[in-house]
This record gives sequence, structure tokens and C-alpha cells, in this order.
Amino acid sequence: MPANTRLIKRRIKSVLNTRKITGAMELVAASKMRRSAESTHASRAYTKGAWEIVDEARKDVDENIHPLLGGRRVPKASLVLVIASDRGLCGGFNVQLAKTAITFLKGRNENLLIATIGKRASQAVKRAGYEITTAFESIANAPSFEQSVPIGSYAYNAFIKGDVDRVFVVYTDYKSALSQIPAVEQLLPIIPESDLKDLEFTEEKITDKMDEDEGLYGSKKKKQKTDDGFQSILFEPNPQQVFDALLPRLLETRIYQFLLESASSEHAARMMAMKNATKNAGDMIQSLQFTYNQARQAGITQEMLEITSGKAAIE
Repeated sequence: MPANTRLIKRRIKSVLNTRKITGAMELVAASKMRRSAESTHASRAYTKGAWEIVDEARKDVDENIHPLLGGRRVPKASLVLVIASDRGLCGGFNVQLAKTAITFLKGRNENLLIATIGKRASQAVKRAGYEITTAFESIANAPSFEQSVPIGSYAYNAFIKGDVDRVFVVYTDYKSALSQIPAVEQLLPIIPESDLKDLEFTEEKITDKMDEDEGLYGSKKKKQKTDDGFQSILFEPNPQQVFDALLPRLLETRIYQFLLESASSEHAARMMAMKNATKNAGDMIQSLQFTYNQARQAGITQEMLEITSGKAAIE
């Protein structure tokens, strides 16, 4: 019986040490989540505003004015960016993201180029039997806009060169500390896939269109009210230069937002996982303490019986 109580005490001590570790990890994850969530919420308004500007402006121009605005109706190849984490211990964060990514990949019929951000994303894609074209390091601890630029440049160049006709992002949308939802967003072209027409971007087509209707594509167009009372947009010096400057920045901004969303989701998932682990460790300690008390009481009772039996034998 003493050996049994010593074993239980050893297990209690081990679980106590584990609870200290998970408790500390919960506090660290909560601190990181708080900072990351503040950055995520702060940048949402800017990203949404930039997207609304482009979405409104593209309605006043021909889709051929910039290659990022349109493309083929039926894609020949697509680039898929999968954003996960480098580390585990974050509950079902990586598992749910991987399921969403694999389901989406299986649903596409065109050739796929896959770029991963985070080791867990690379592992999940490889296990599913897909080849990874490019792998970026995870930047969940402290995402910055500068770190999103190489990813944006990679997607931009692949699309502009004609290597891909679509660019999608699989990420985890941060709703709250208790809710993080895996999602898929179309990054390029700017026009939703359902609204695309078969377009071919050439400089000659742009020049011809500008000569044909300088009022629409030049800087001399006067604002005119439409039927709904709104005024059309005036581009200075012309739409091509405006979109050349605006669209690449919008691409980088949206990727940065996706990275922030994923980082906040990862920290929130890890915080909840460590909170549950700490609670479970406490429940286990209570159960082991109860078992230890039972074993100790049984040992004391056994010793008392032996002493009583020995005394009776002597008498």
C-alpha cells in the first residue's frame, strides 16, 4: 500500500507541474491574442474601405483596363494560399483549416499551384497528396505589413504572367475569442468569379478604348448624375494609372488582413485549448487526491487491524 500511495503522489506532482505550464501558456496566448485582435479590428475598416473604393470604381470602367480586374471565365490554373500555424497545442485550429483547404482543393478542376504559410499547412497539404509550389514561414506571432509584401508579390506576379487565372486564400476568420471559422476568399481577379467574362488584357485594346471614348477613360470627363442620383467617378490622370497604383496595394492589404485574422484565431484557439487543459488538470488532481486519500486510509486501517490481531494473538 505505501508503494501505491507513493505512485499516486508522484502522479499528482506531475499533473501539478503540467497545470502550471498550461496555465502559463494560457496567459501568454491571451496576451498575444489581445494585441493581435486589436490590430485585426483596427485594420478591418481600412481594408473594407479600400475594397469598397475599388469595387465602386471598377463599375465605371471597362474590365480590360487592368489585368487584375478580370480574366477567363473558365480558369486553366489557380493559385491557392493556405494559411495555418507553425505550432500545435491550439485545439482544432489547424485540423479545421486543413479540412476546409482540402475540401476546396478537391472541388477545383483546373491545375493547382499551392503556396503554404506555416509548417502545419505544408504538412496537411502534403498528407493529402498535393505538391507544394512555394512555402512561406508563419508570421503569427507579430504579423506586419512588410512581411505580407513578398506573399502579395508572389501572387501578383503569378497572375500577371498568366501562370494562374485565379488566386484564392484559405484562412481562419476571427469572430471572437470563442469563435474562429475557416474560410475561402477569392483574391484575384478583383471581379467575383461568378461575374467574370472571357477577357484578354492587351495594351492595344486599352489605347483603342481610350481614343474611342476619352470621356470615360481620360481625365476630361465631367461628373454626371445617374438615375439613382449618384455621380460617376472622375479619374485623374486616367483609370489605368489609378488602378496600376491602387490594385497592387489593395492586394497586399488584403493579404495582410488575412494574416492578422489567422494570427488572432490561432492565439484565441491556443488560449482556449490551454484553458481547457488547465481545467482538466485540476479535475485530474482532485480525482488523484481522492484516490490517494482512499489508499492512505486503507493503509492505516490495515495497519490497525494488524496491530489488533497481533495483540490478540499474544494475549
